[in-house]
Amino acid sequence: MKPVSYFYDHPSSGEGHFPQKFCTLFATAVRVIFKVLFRYRVYGLENLKGLPEGSGAIIVGNHSSYLDPVFVIAALRPRPIRYISKEEFFNFNPLIGRLAAWVGAFPVRRNSGDMSAIKRAVRMLKRGELVGIFPEGTRVRSKDQEVTYHEGISLISQLANVPVIPVRLWGPDRICPKGARLFRLPKVTLRFGEPLSVHEERFAVLSKEERLTAFTAEAMARVYDLEFPR
Repeated sequence: MKPVSYFYDHPSSGEGHFPQKFCTLFATAVRVIFKVLFRYRVYGLENLKGLPEGSGAIIVGNHSSYLDPVFVIAALRPRPIRYISKEEFFNFNPLIGRLAAWVGAFPVRRNSGDMSAIKRAVRMLKRGELVGIFPEGTRVRSKDQEVTYHEGISLISQLANVPVIPVRLWGPDRICPKGARLFRLPKVTLRFGEPLSVHEERFAVLSKEERLTAFTAEAMARVYDLEFPR
């Protein structure tokens, strides 16, 4: 059996391309189940279809639930998406770590400037893949919660020369509210916004440090500026 790390860089490799088939099966099953349980709706997918053929992109979103990436995976089907996930997630349980790798996730060491994860993401994007990142780094469960955005999206976007596409999710935070004993079944809505490029002149004229900070802040502002579809 191949080590889990093999699938970080080769999600569709191996005998019979098993991980690729597993990812497709997973996304299809989740899409059907979530449609029934959460009646979820997706808007703005035309912003991805408008990308140049073969172009990768970074999907950046708000983060309030462990299920956020699963909703995005289901929304983007049949196009797969890779996710940068905290290293602890892969070490918590070997089976869960392997399943996550098959779906397309790969680890990052948080608060360490993990260049191996950044380089891996850049290679994926240059191959035309989608890479999902939650710059908030942790689940945001209330408006009063203090959050520091991780600026890796700016560096990755610049190195890979790909745009960032914001997505906002409404509803996942109500599936298992803090203090609740039972899961709930709220309606879930996703909306994708227009692409944003770090190479726009307003960012290009800034120093490197200023550019990383300004672009990350603008990307997250774009996420939270997305309005709930009526």
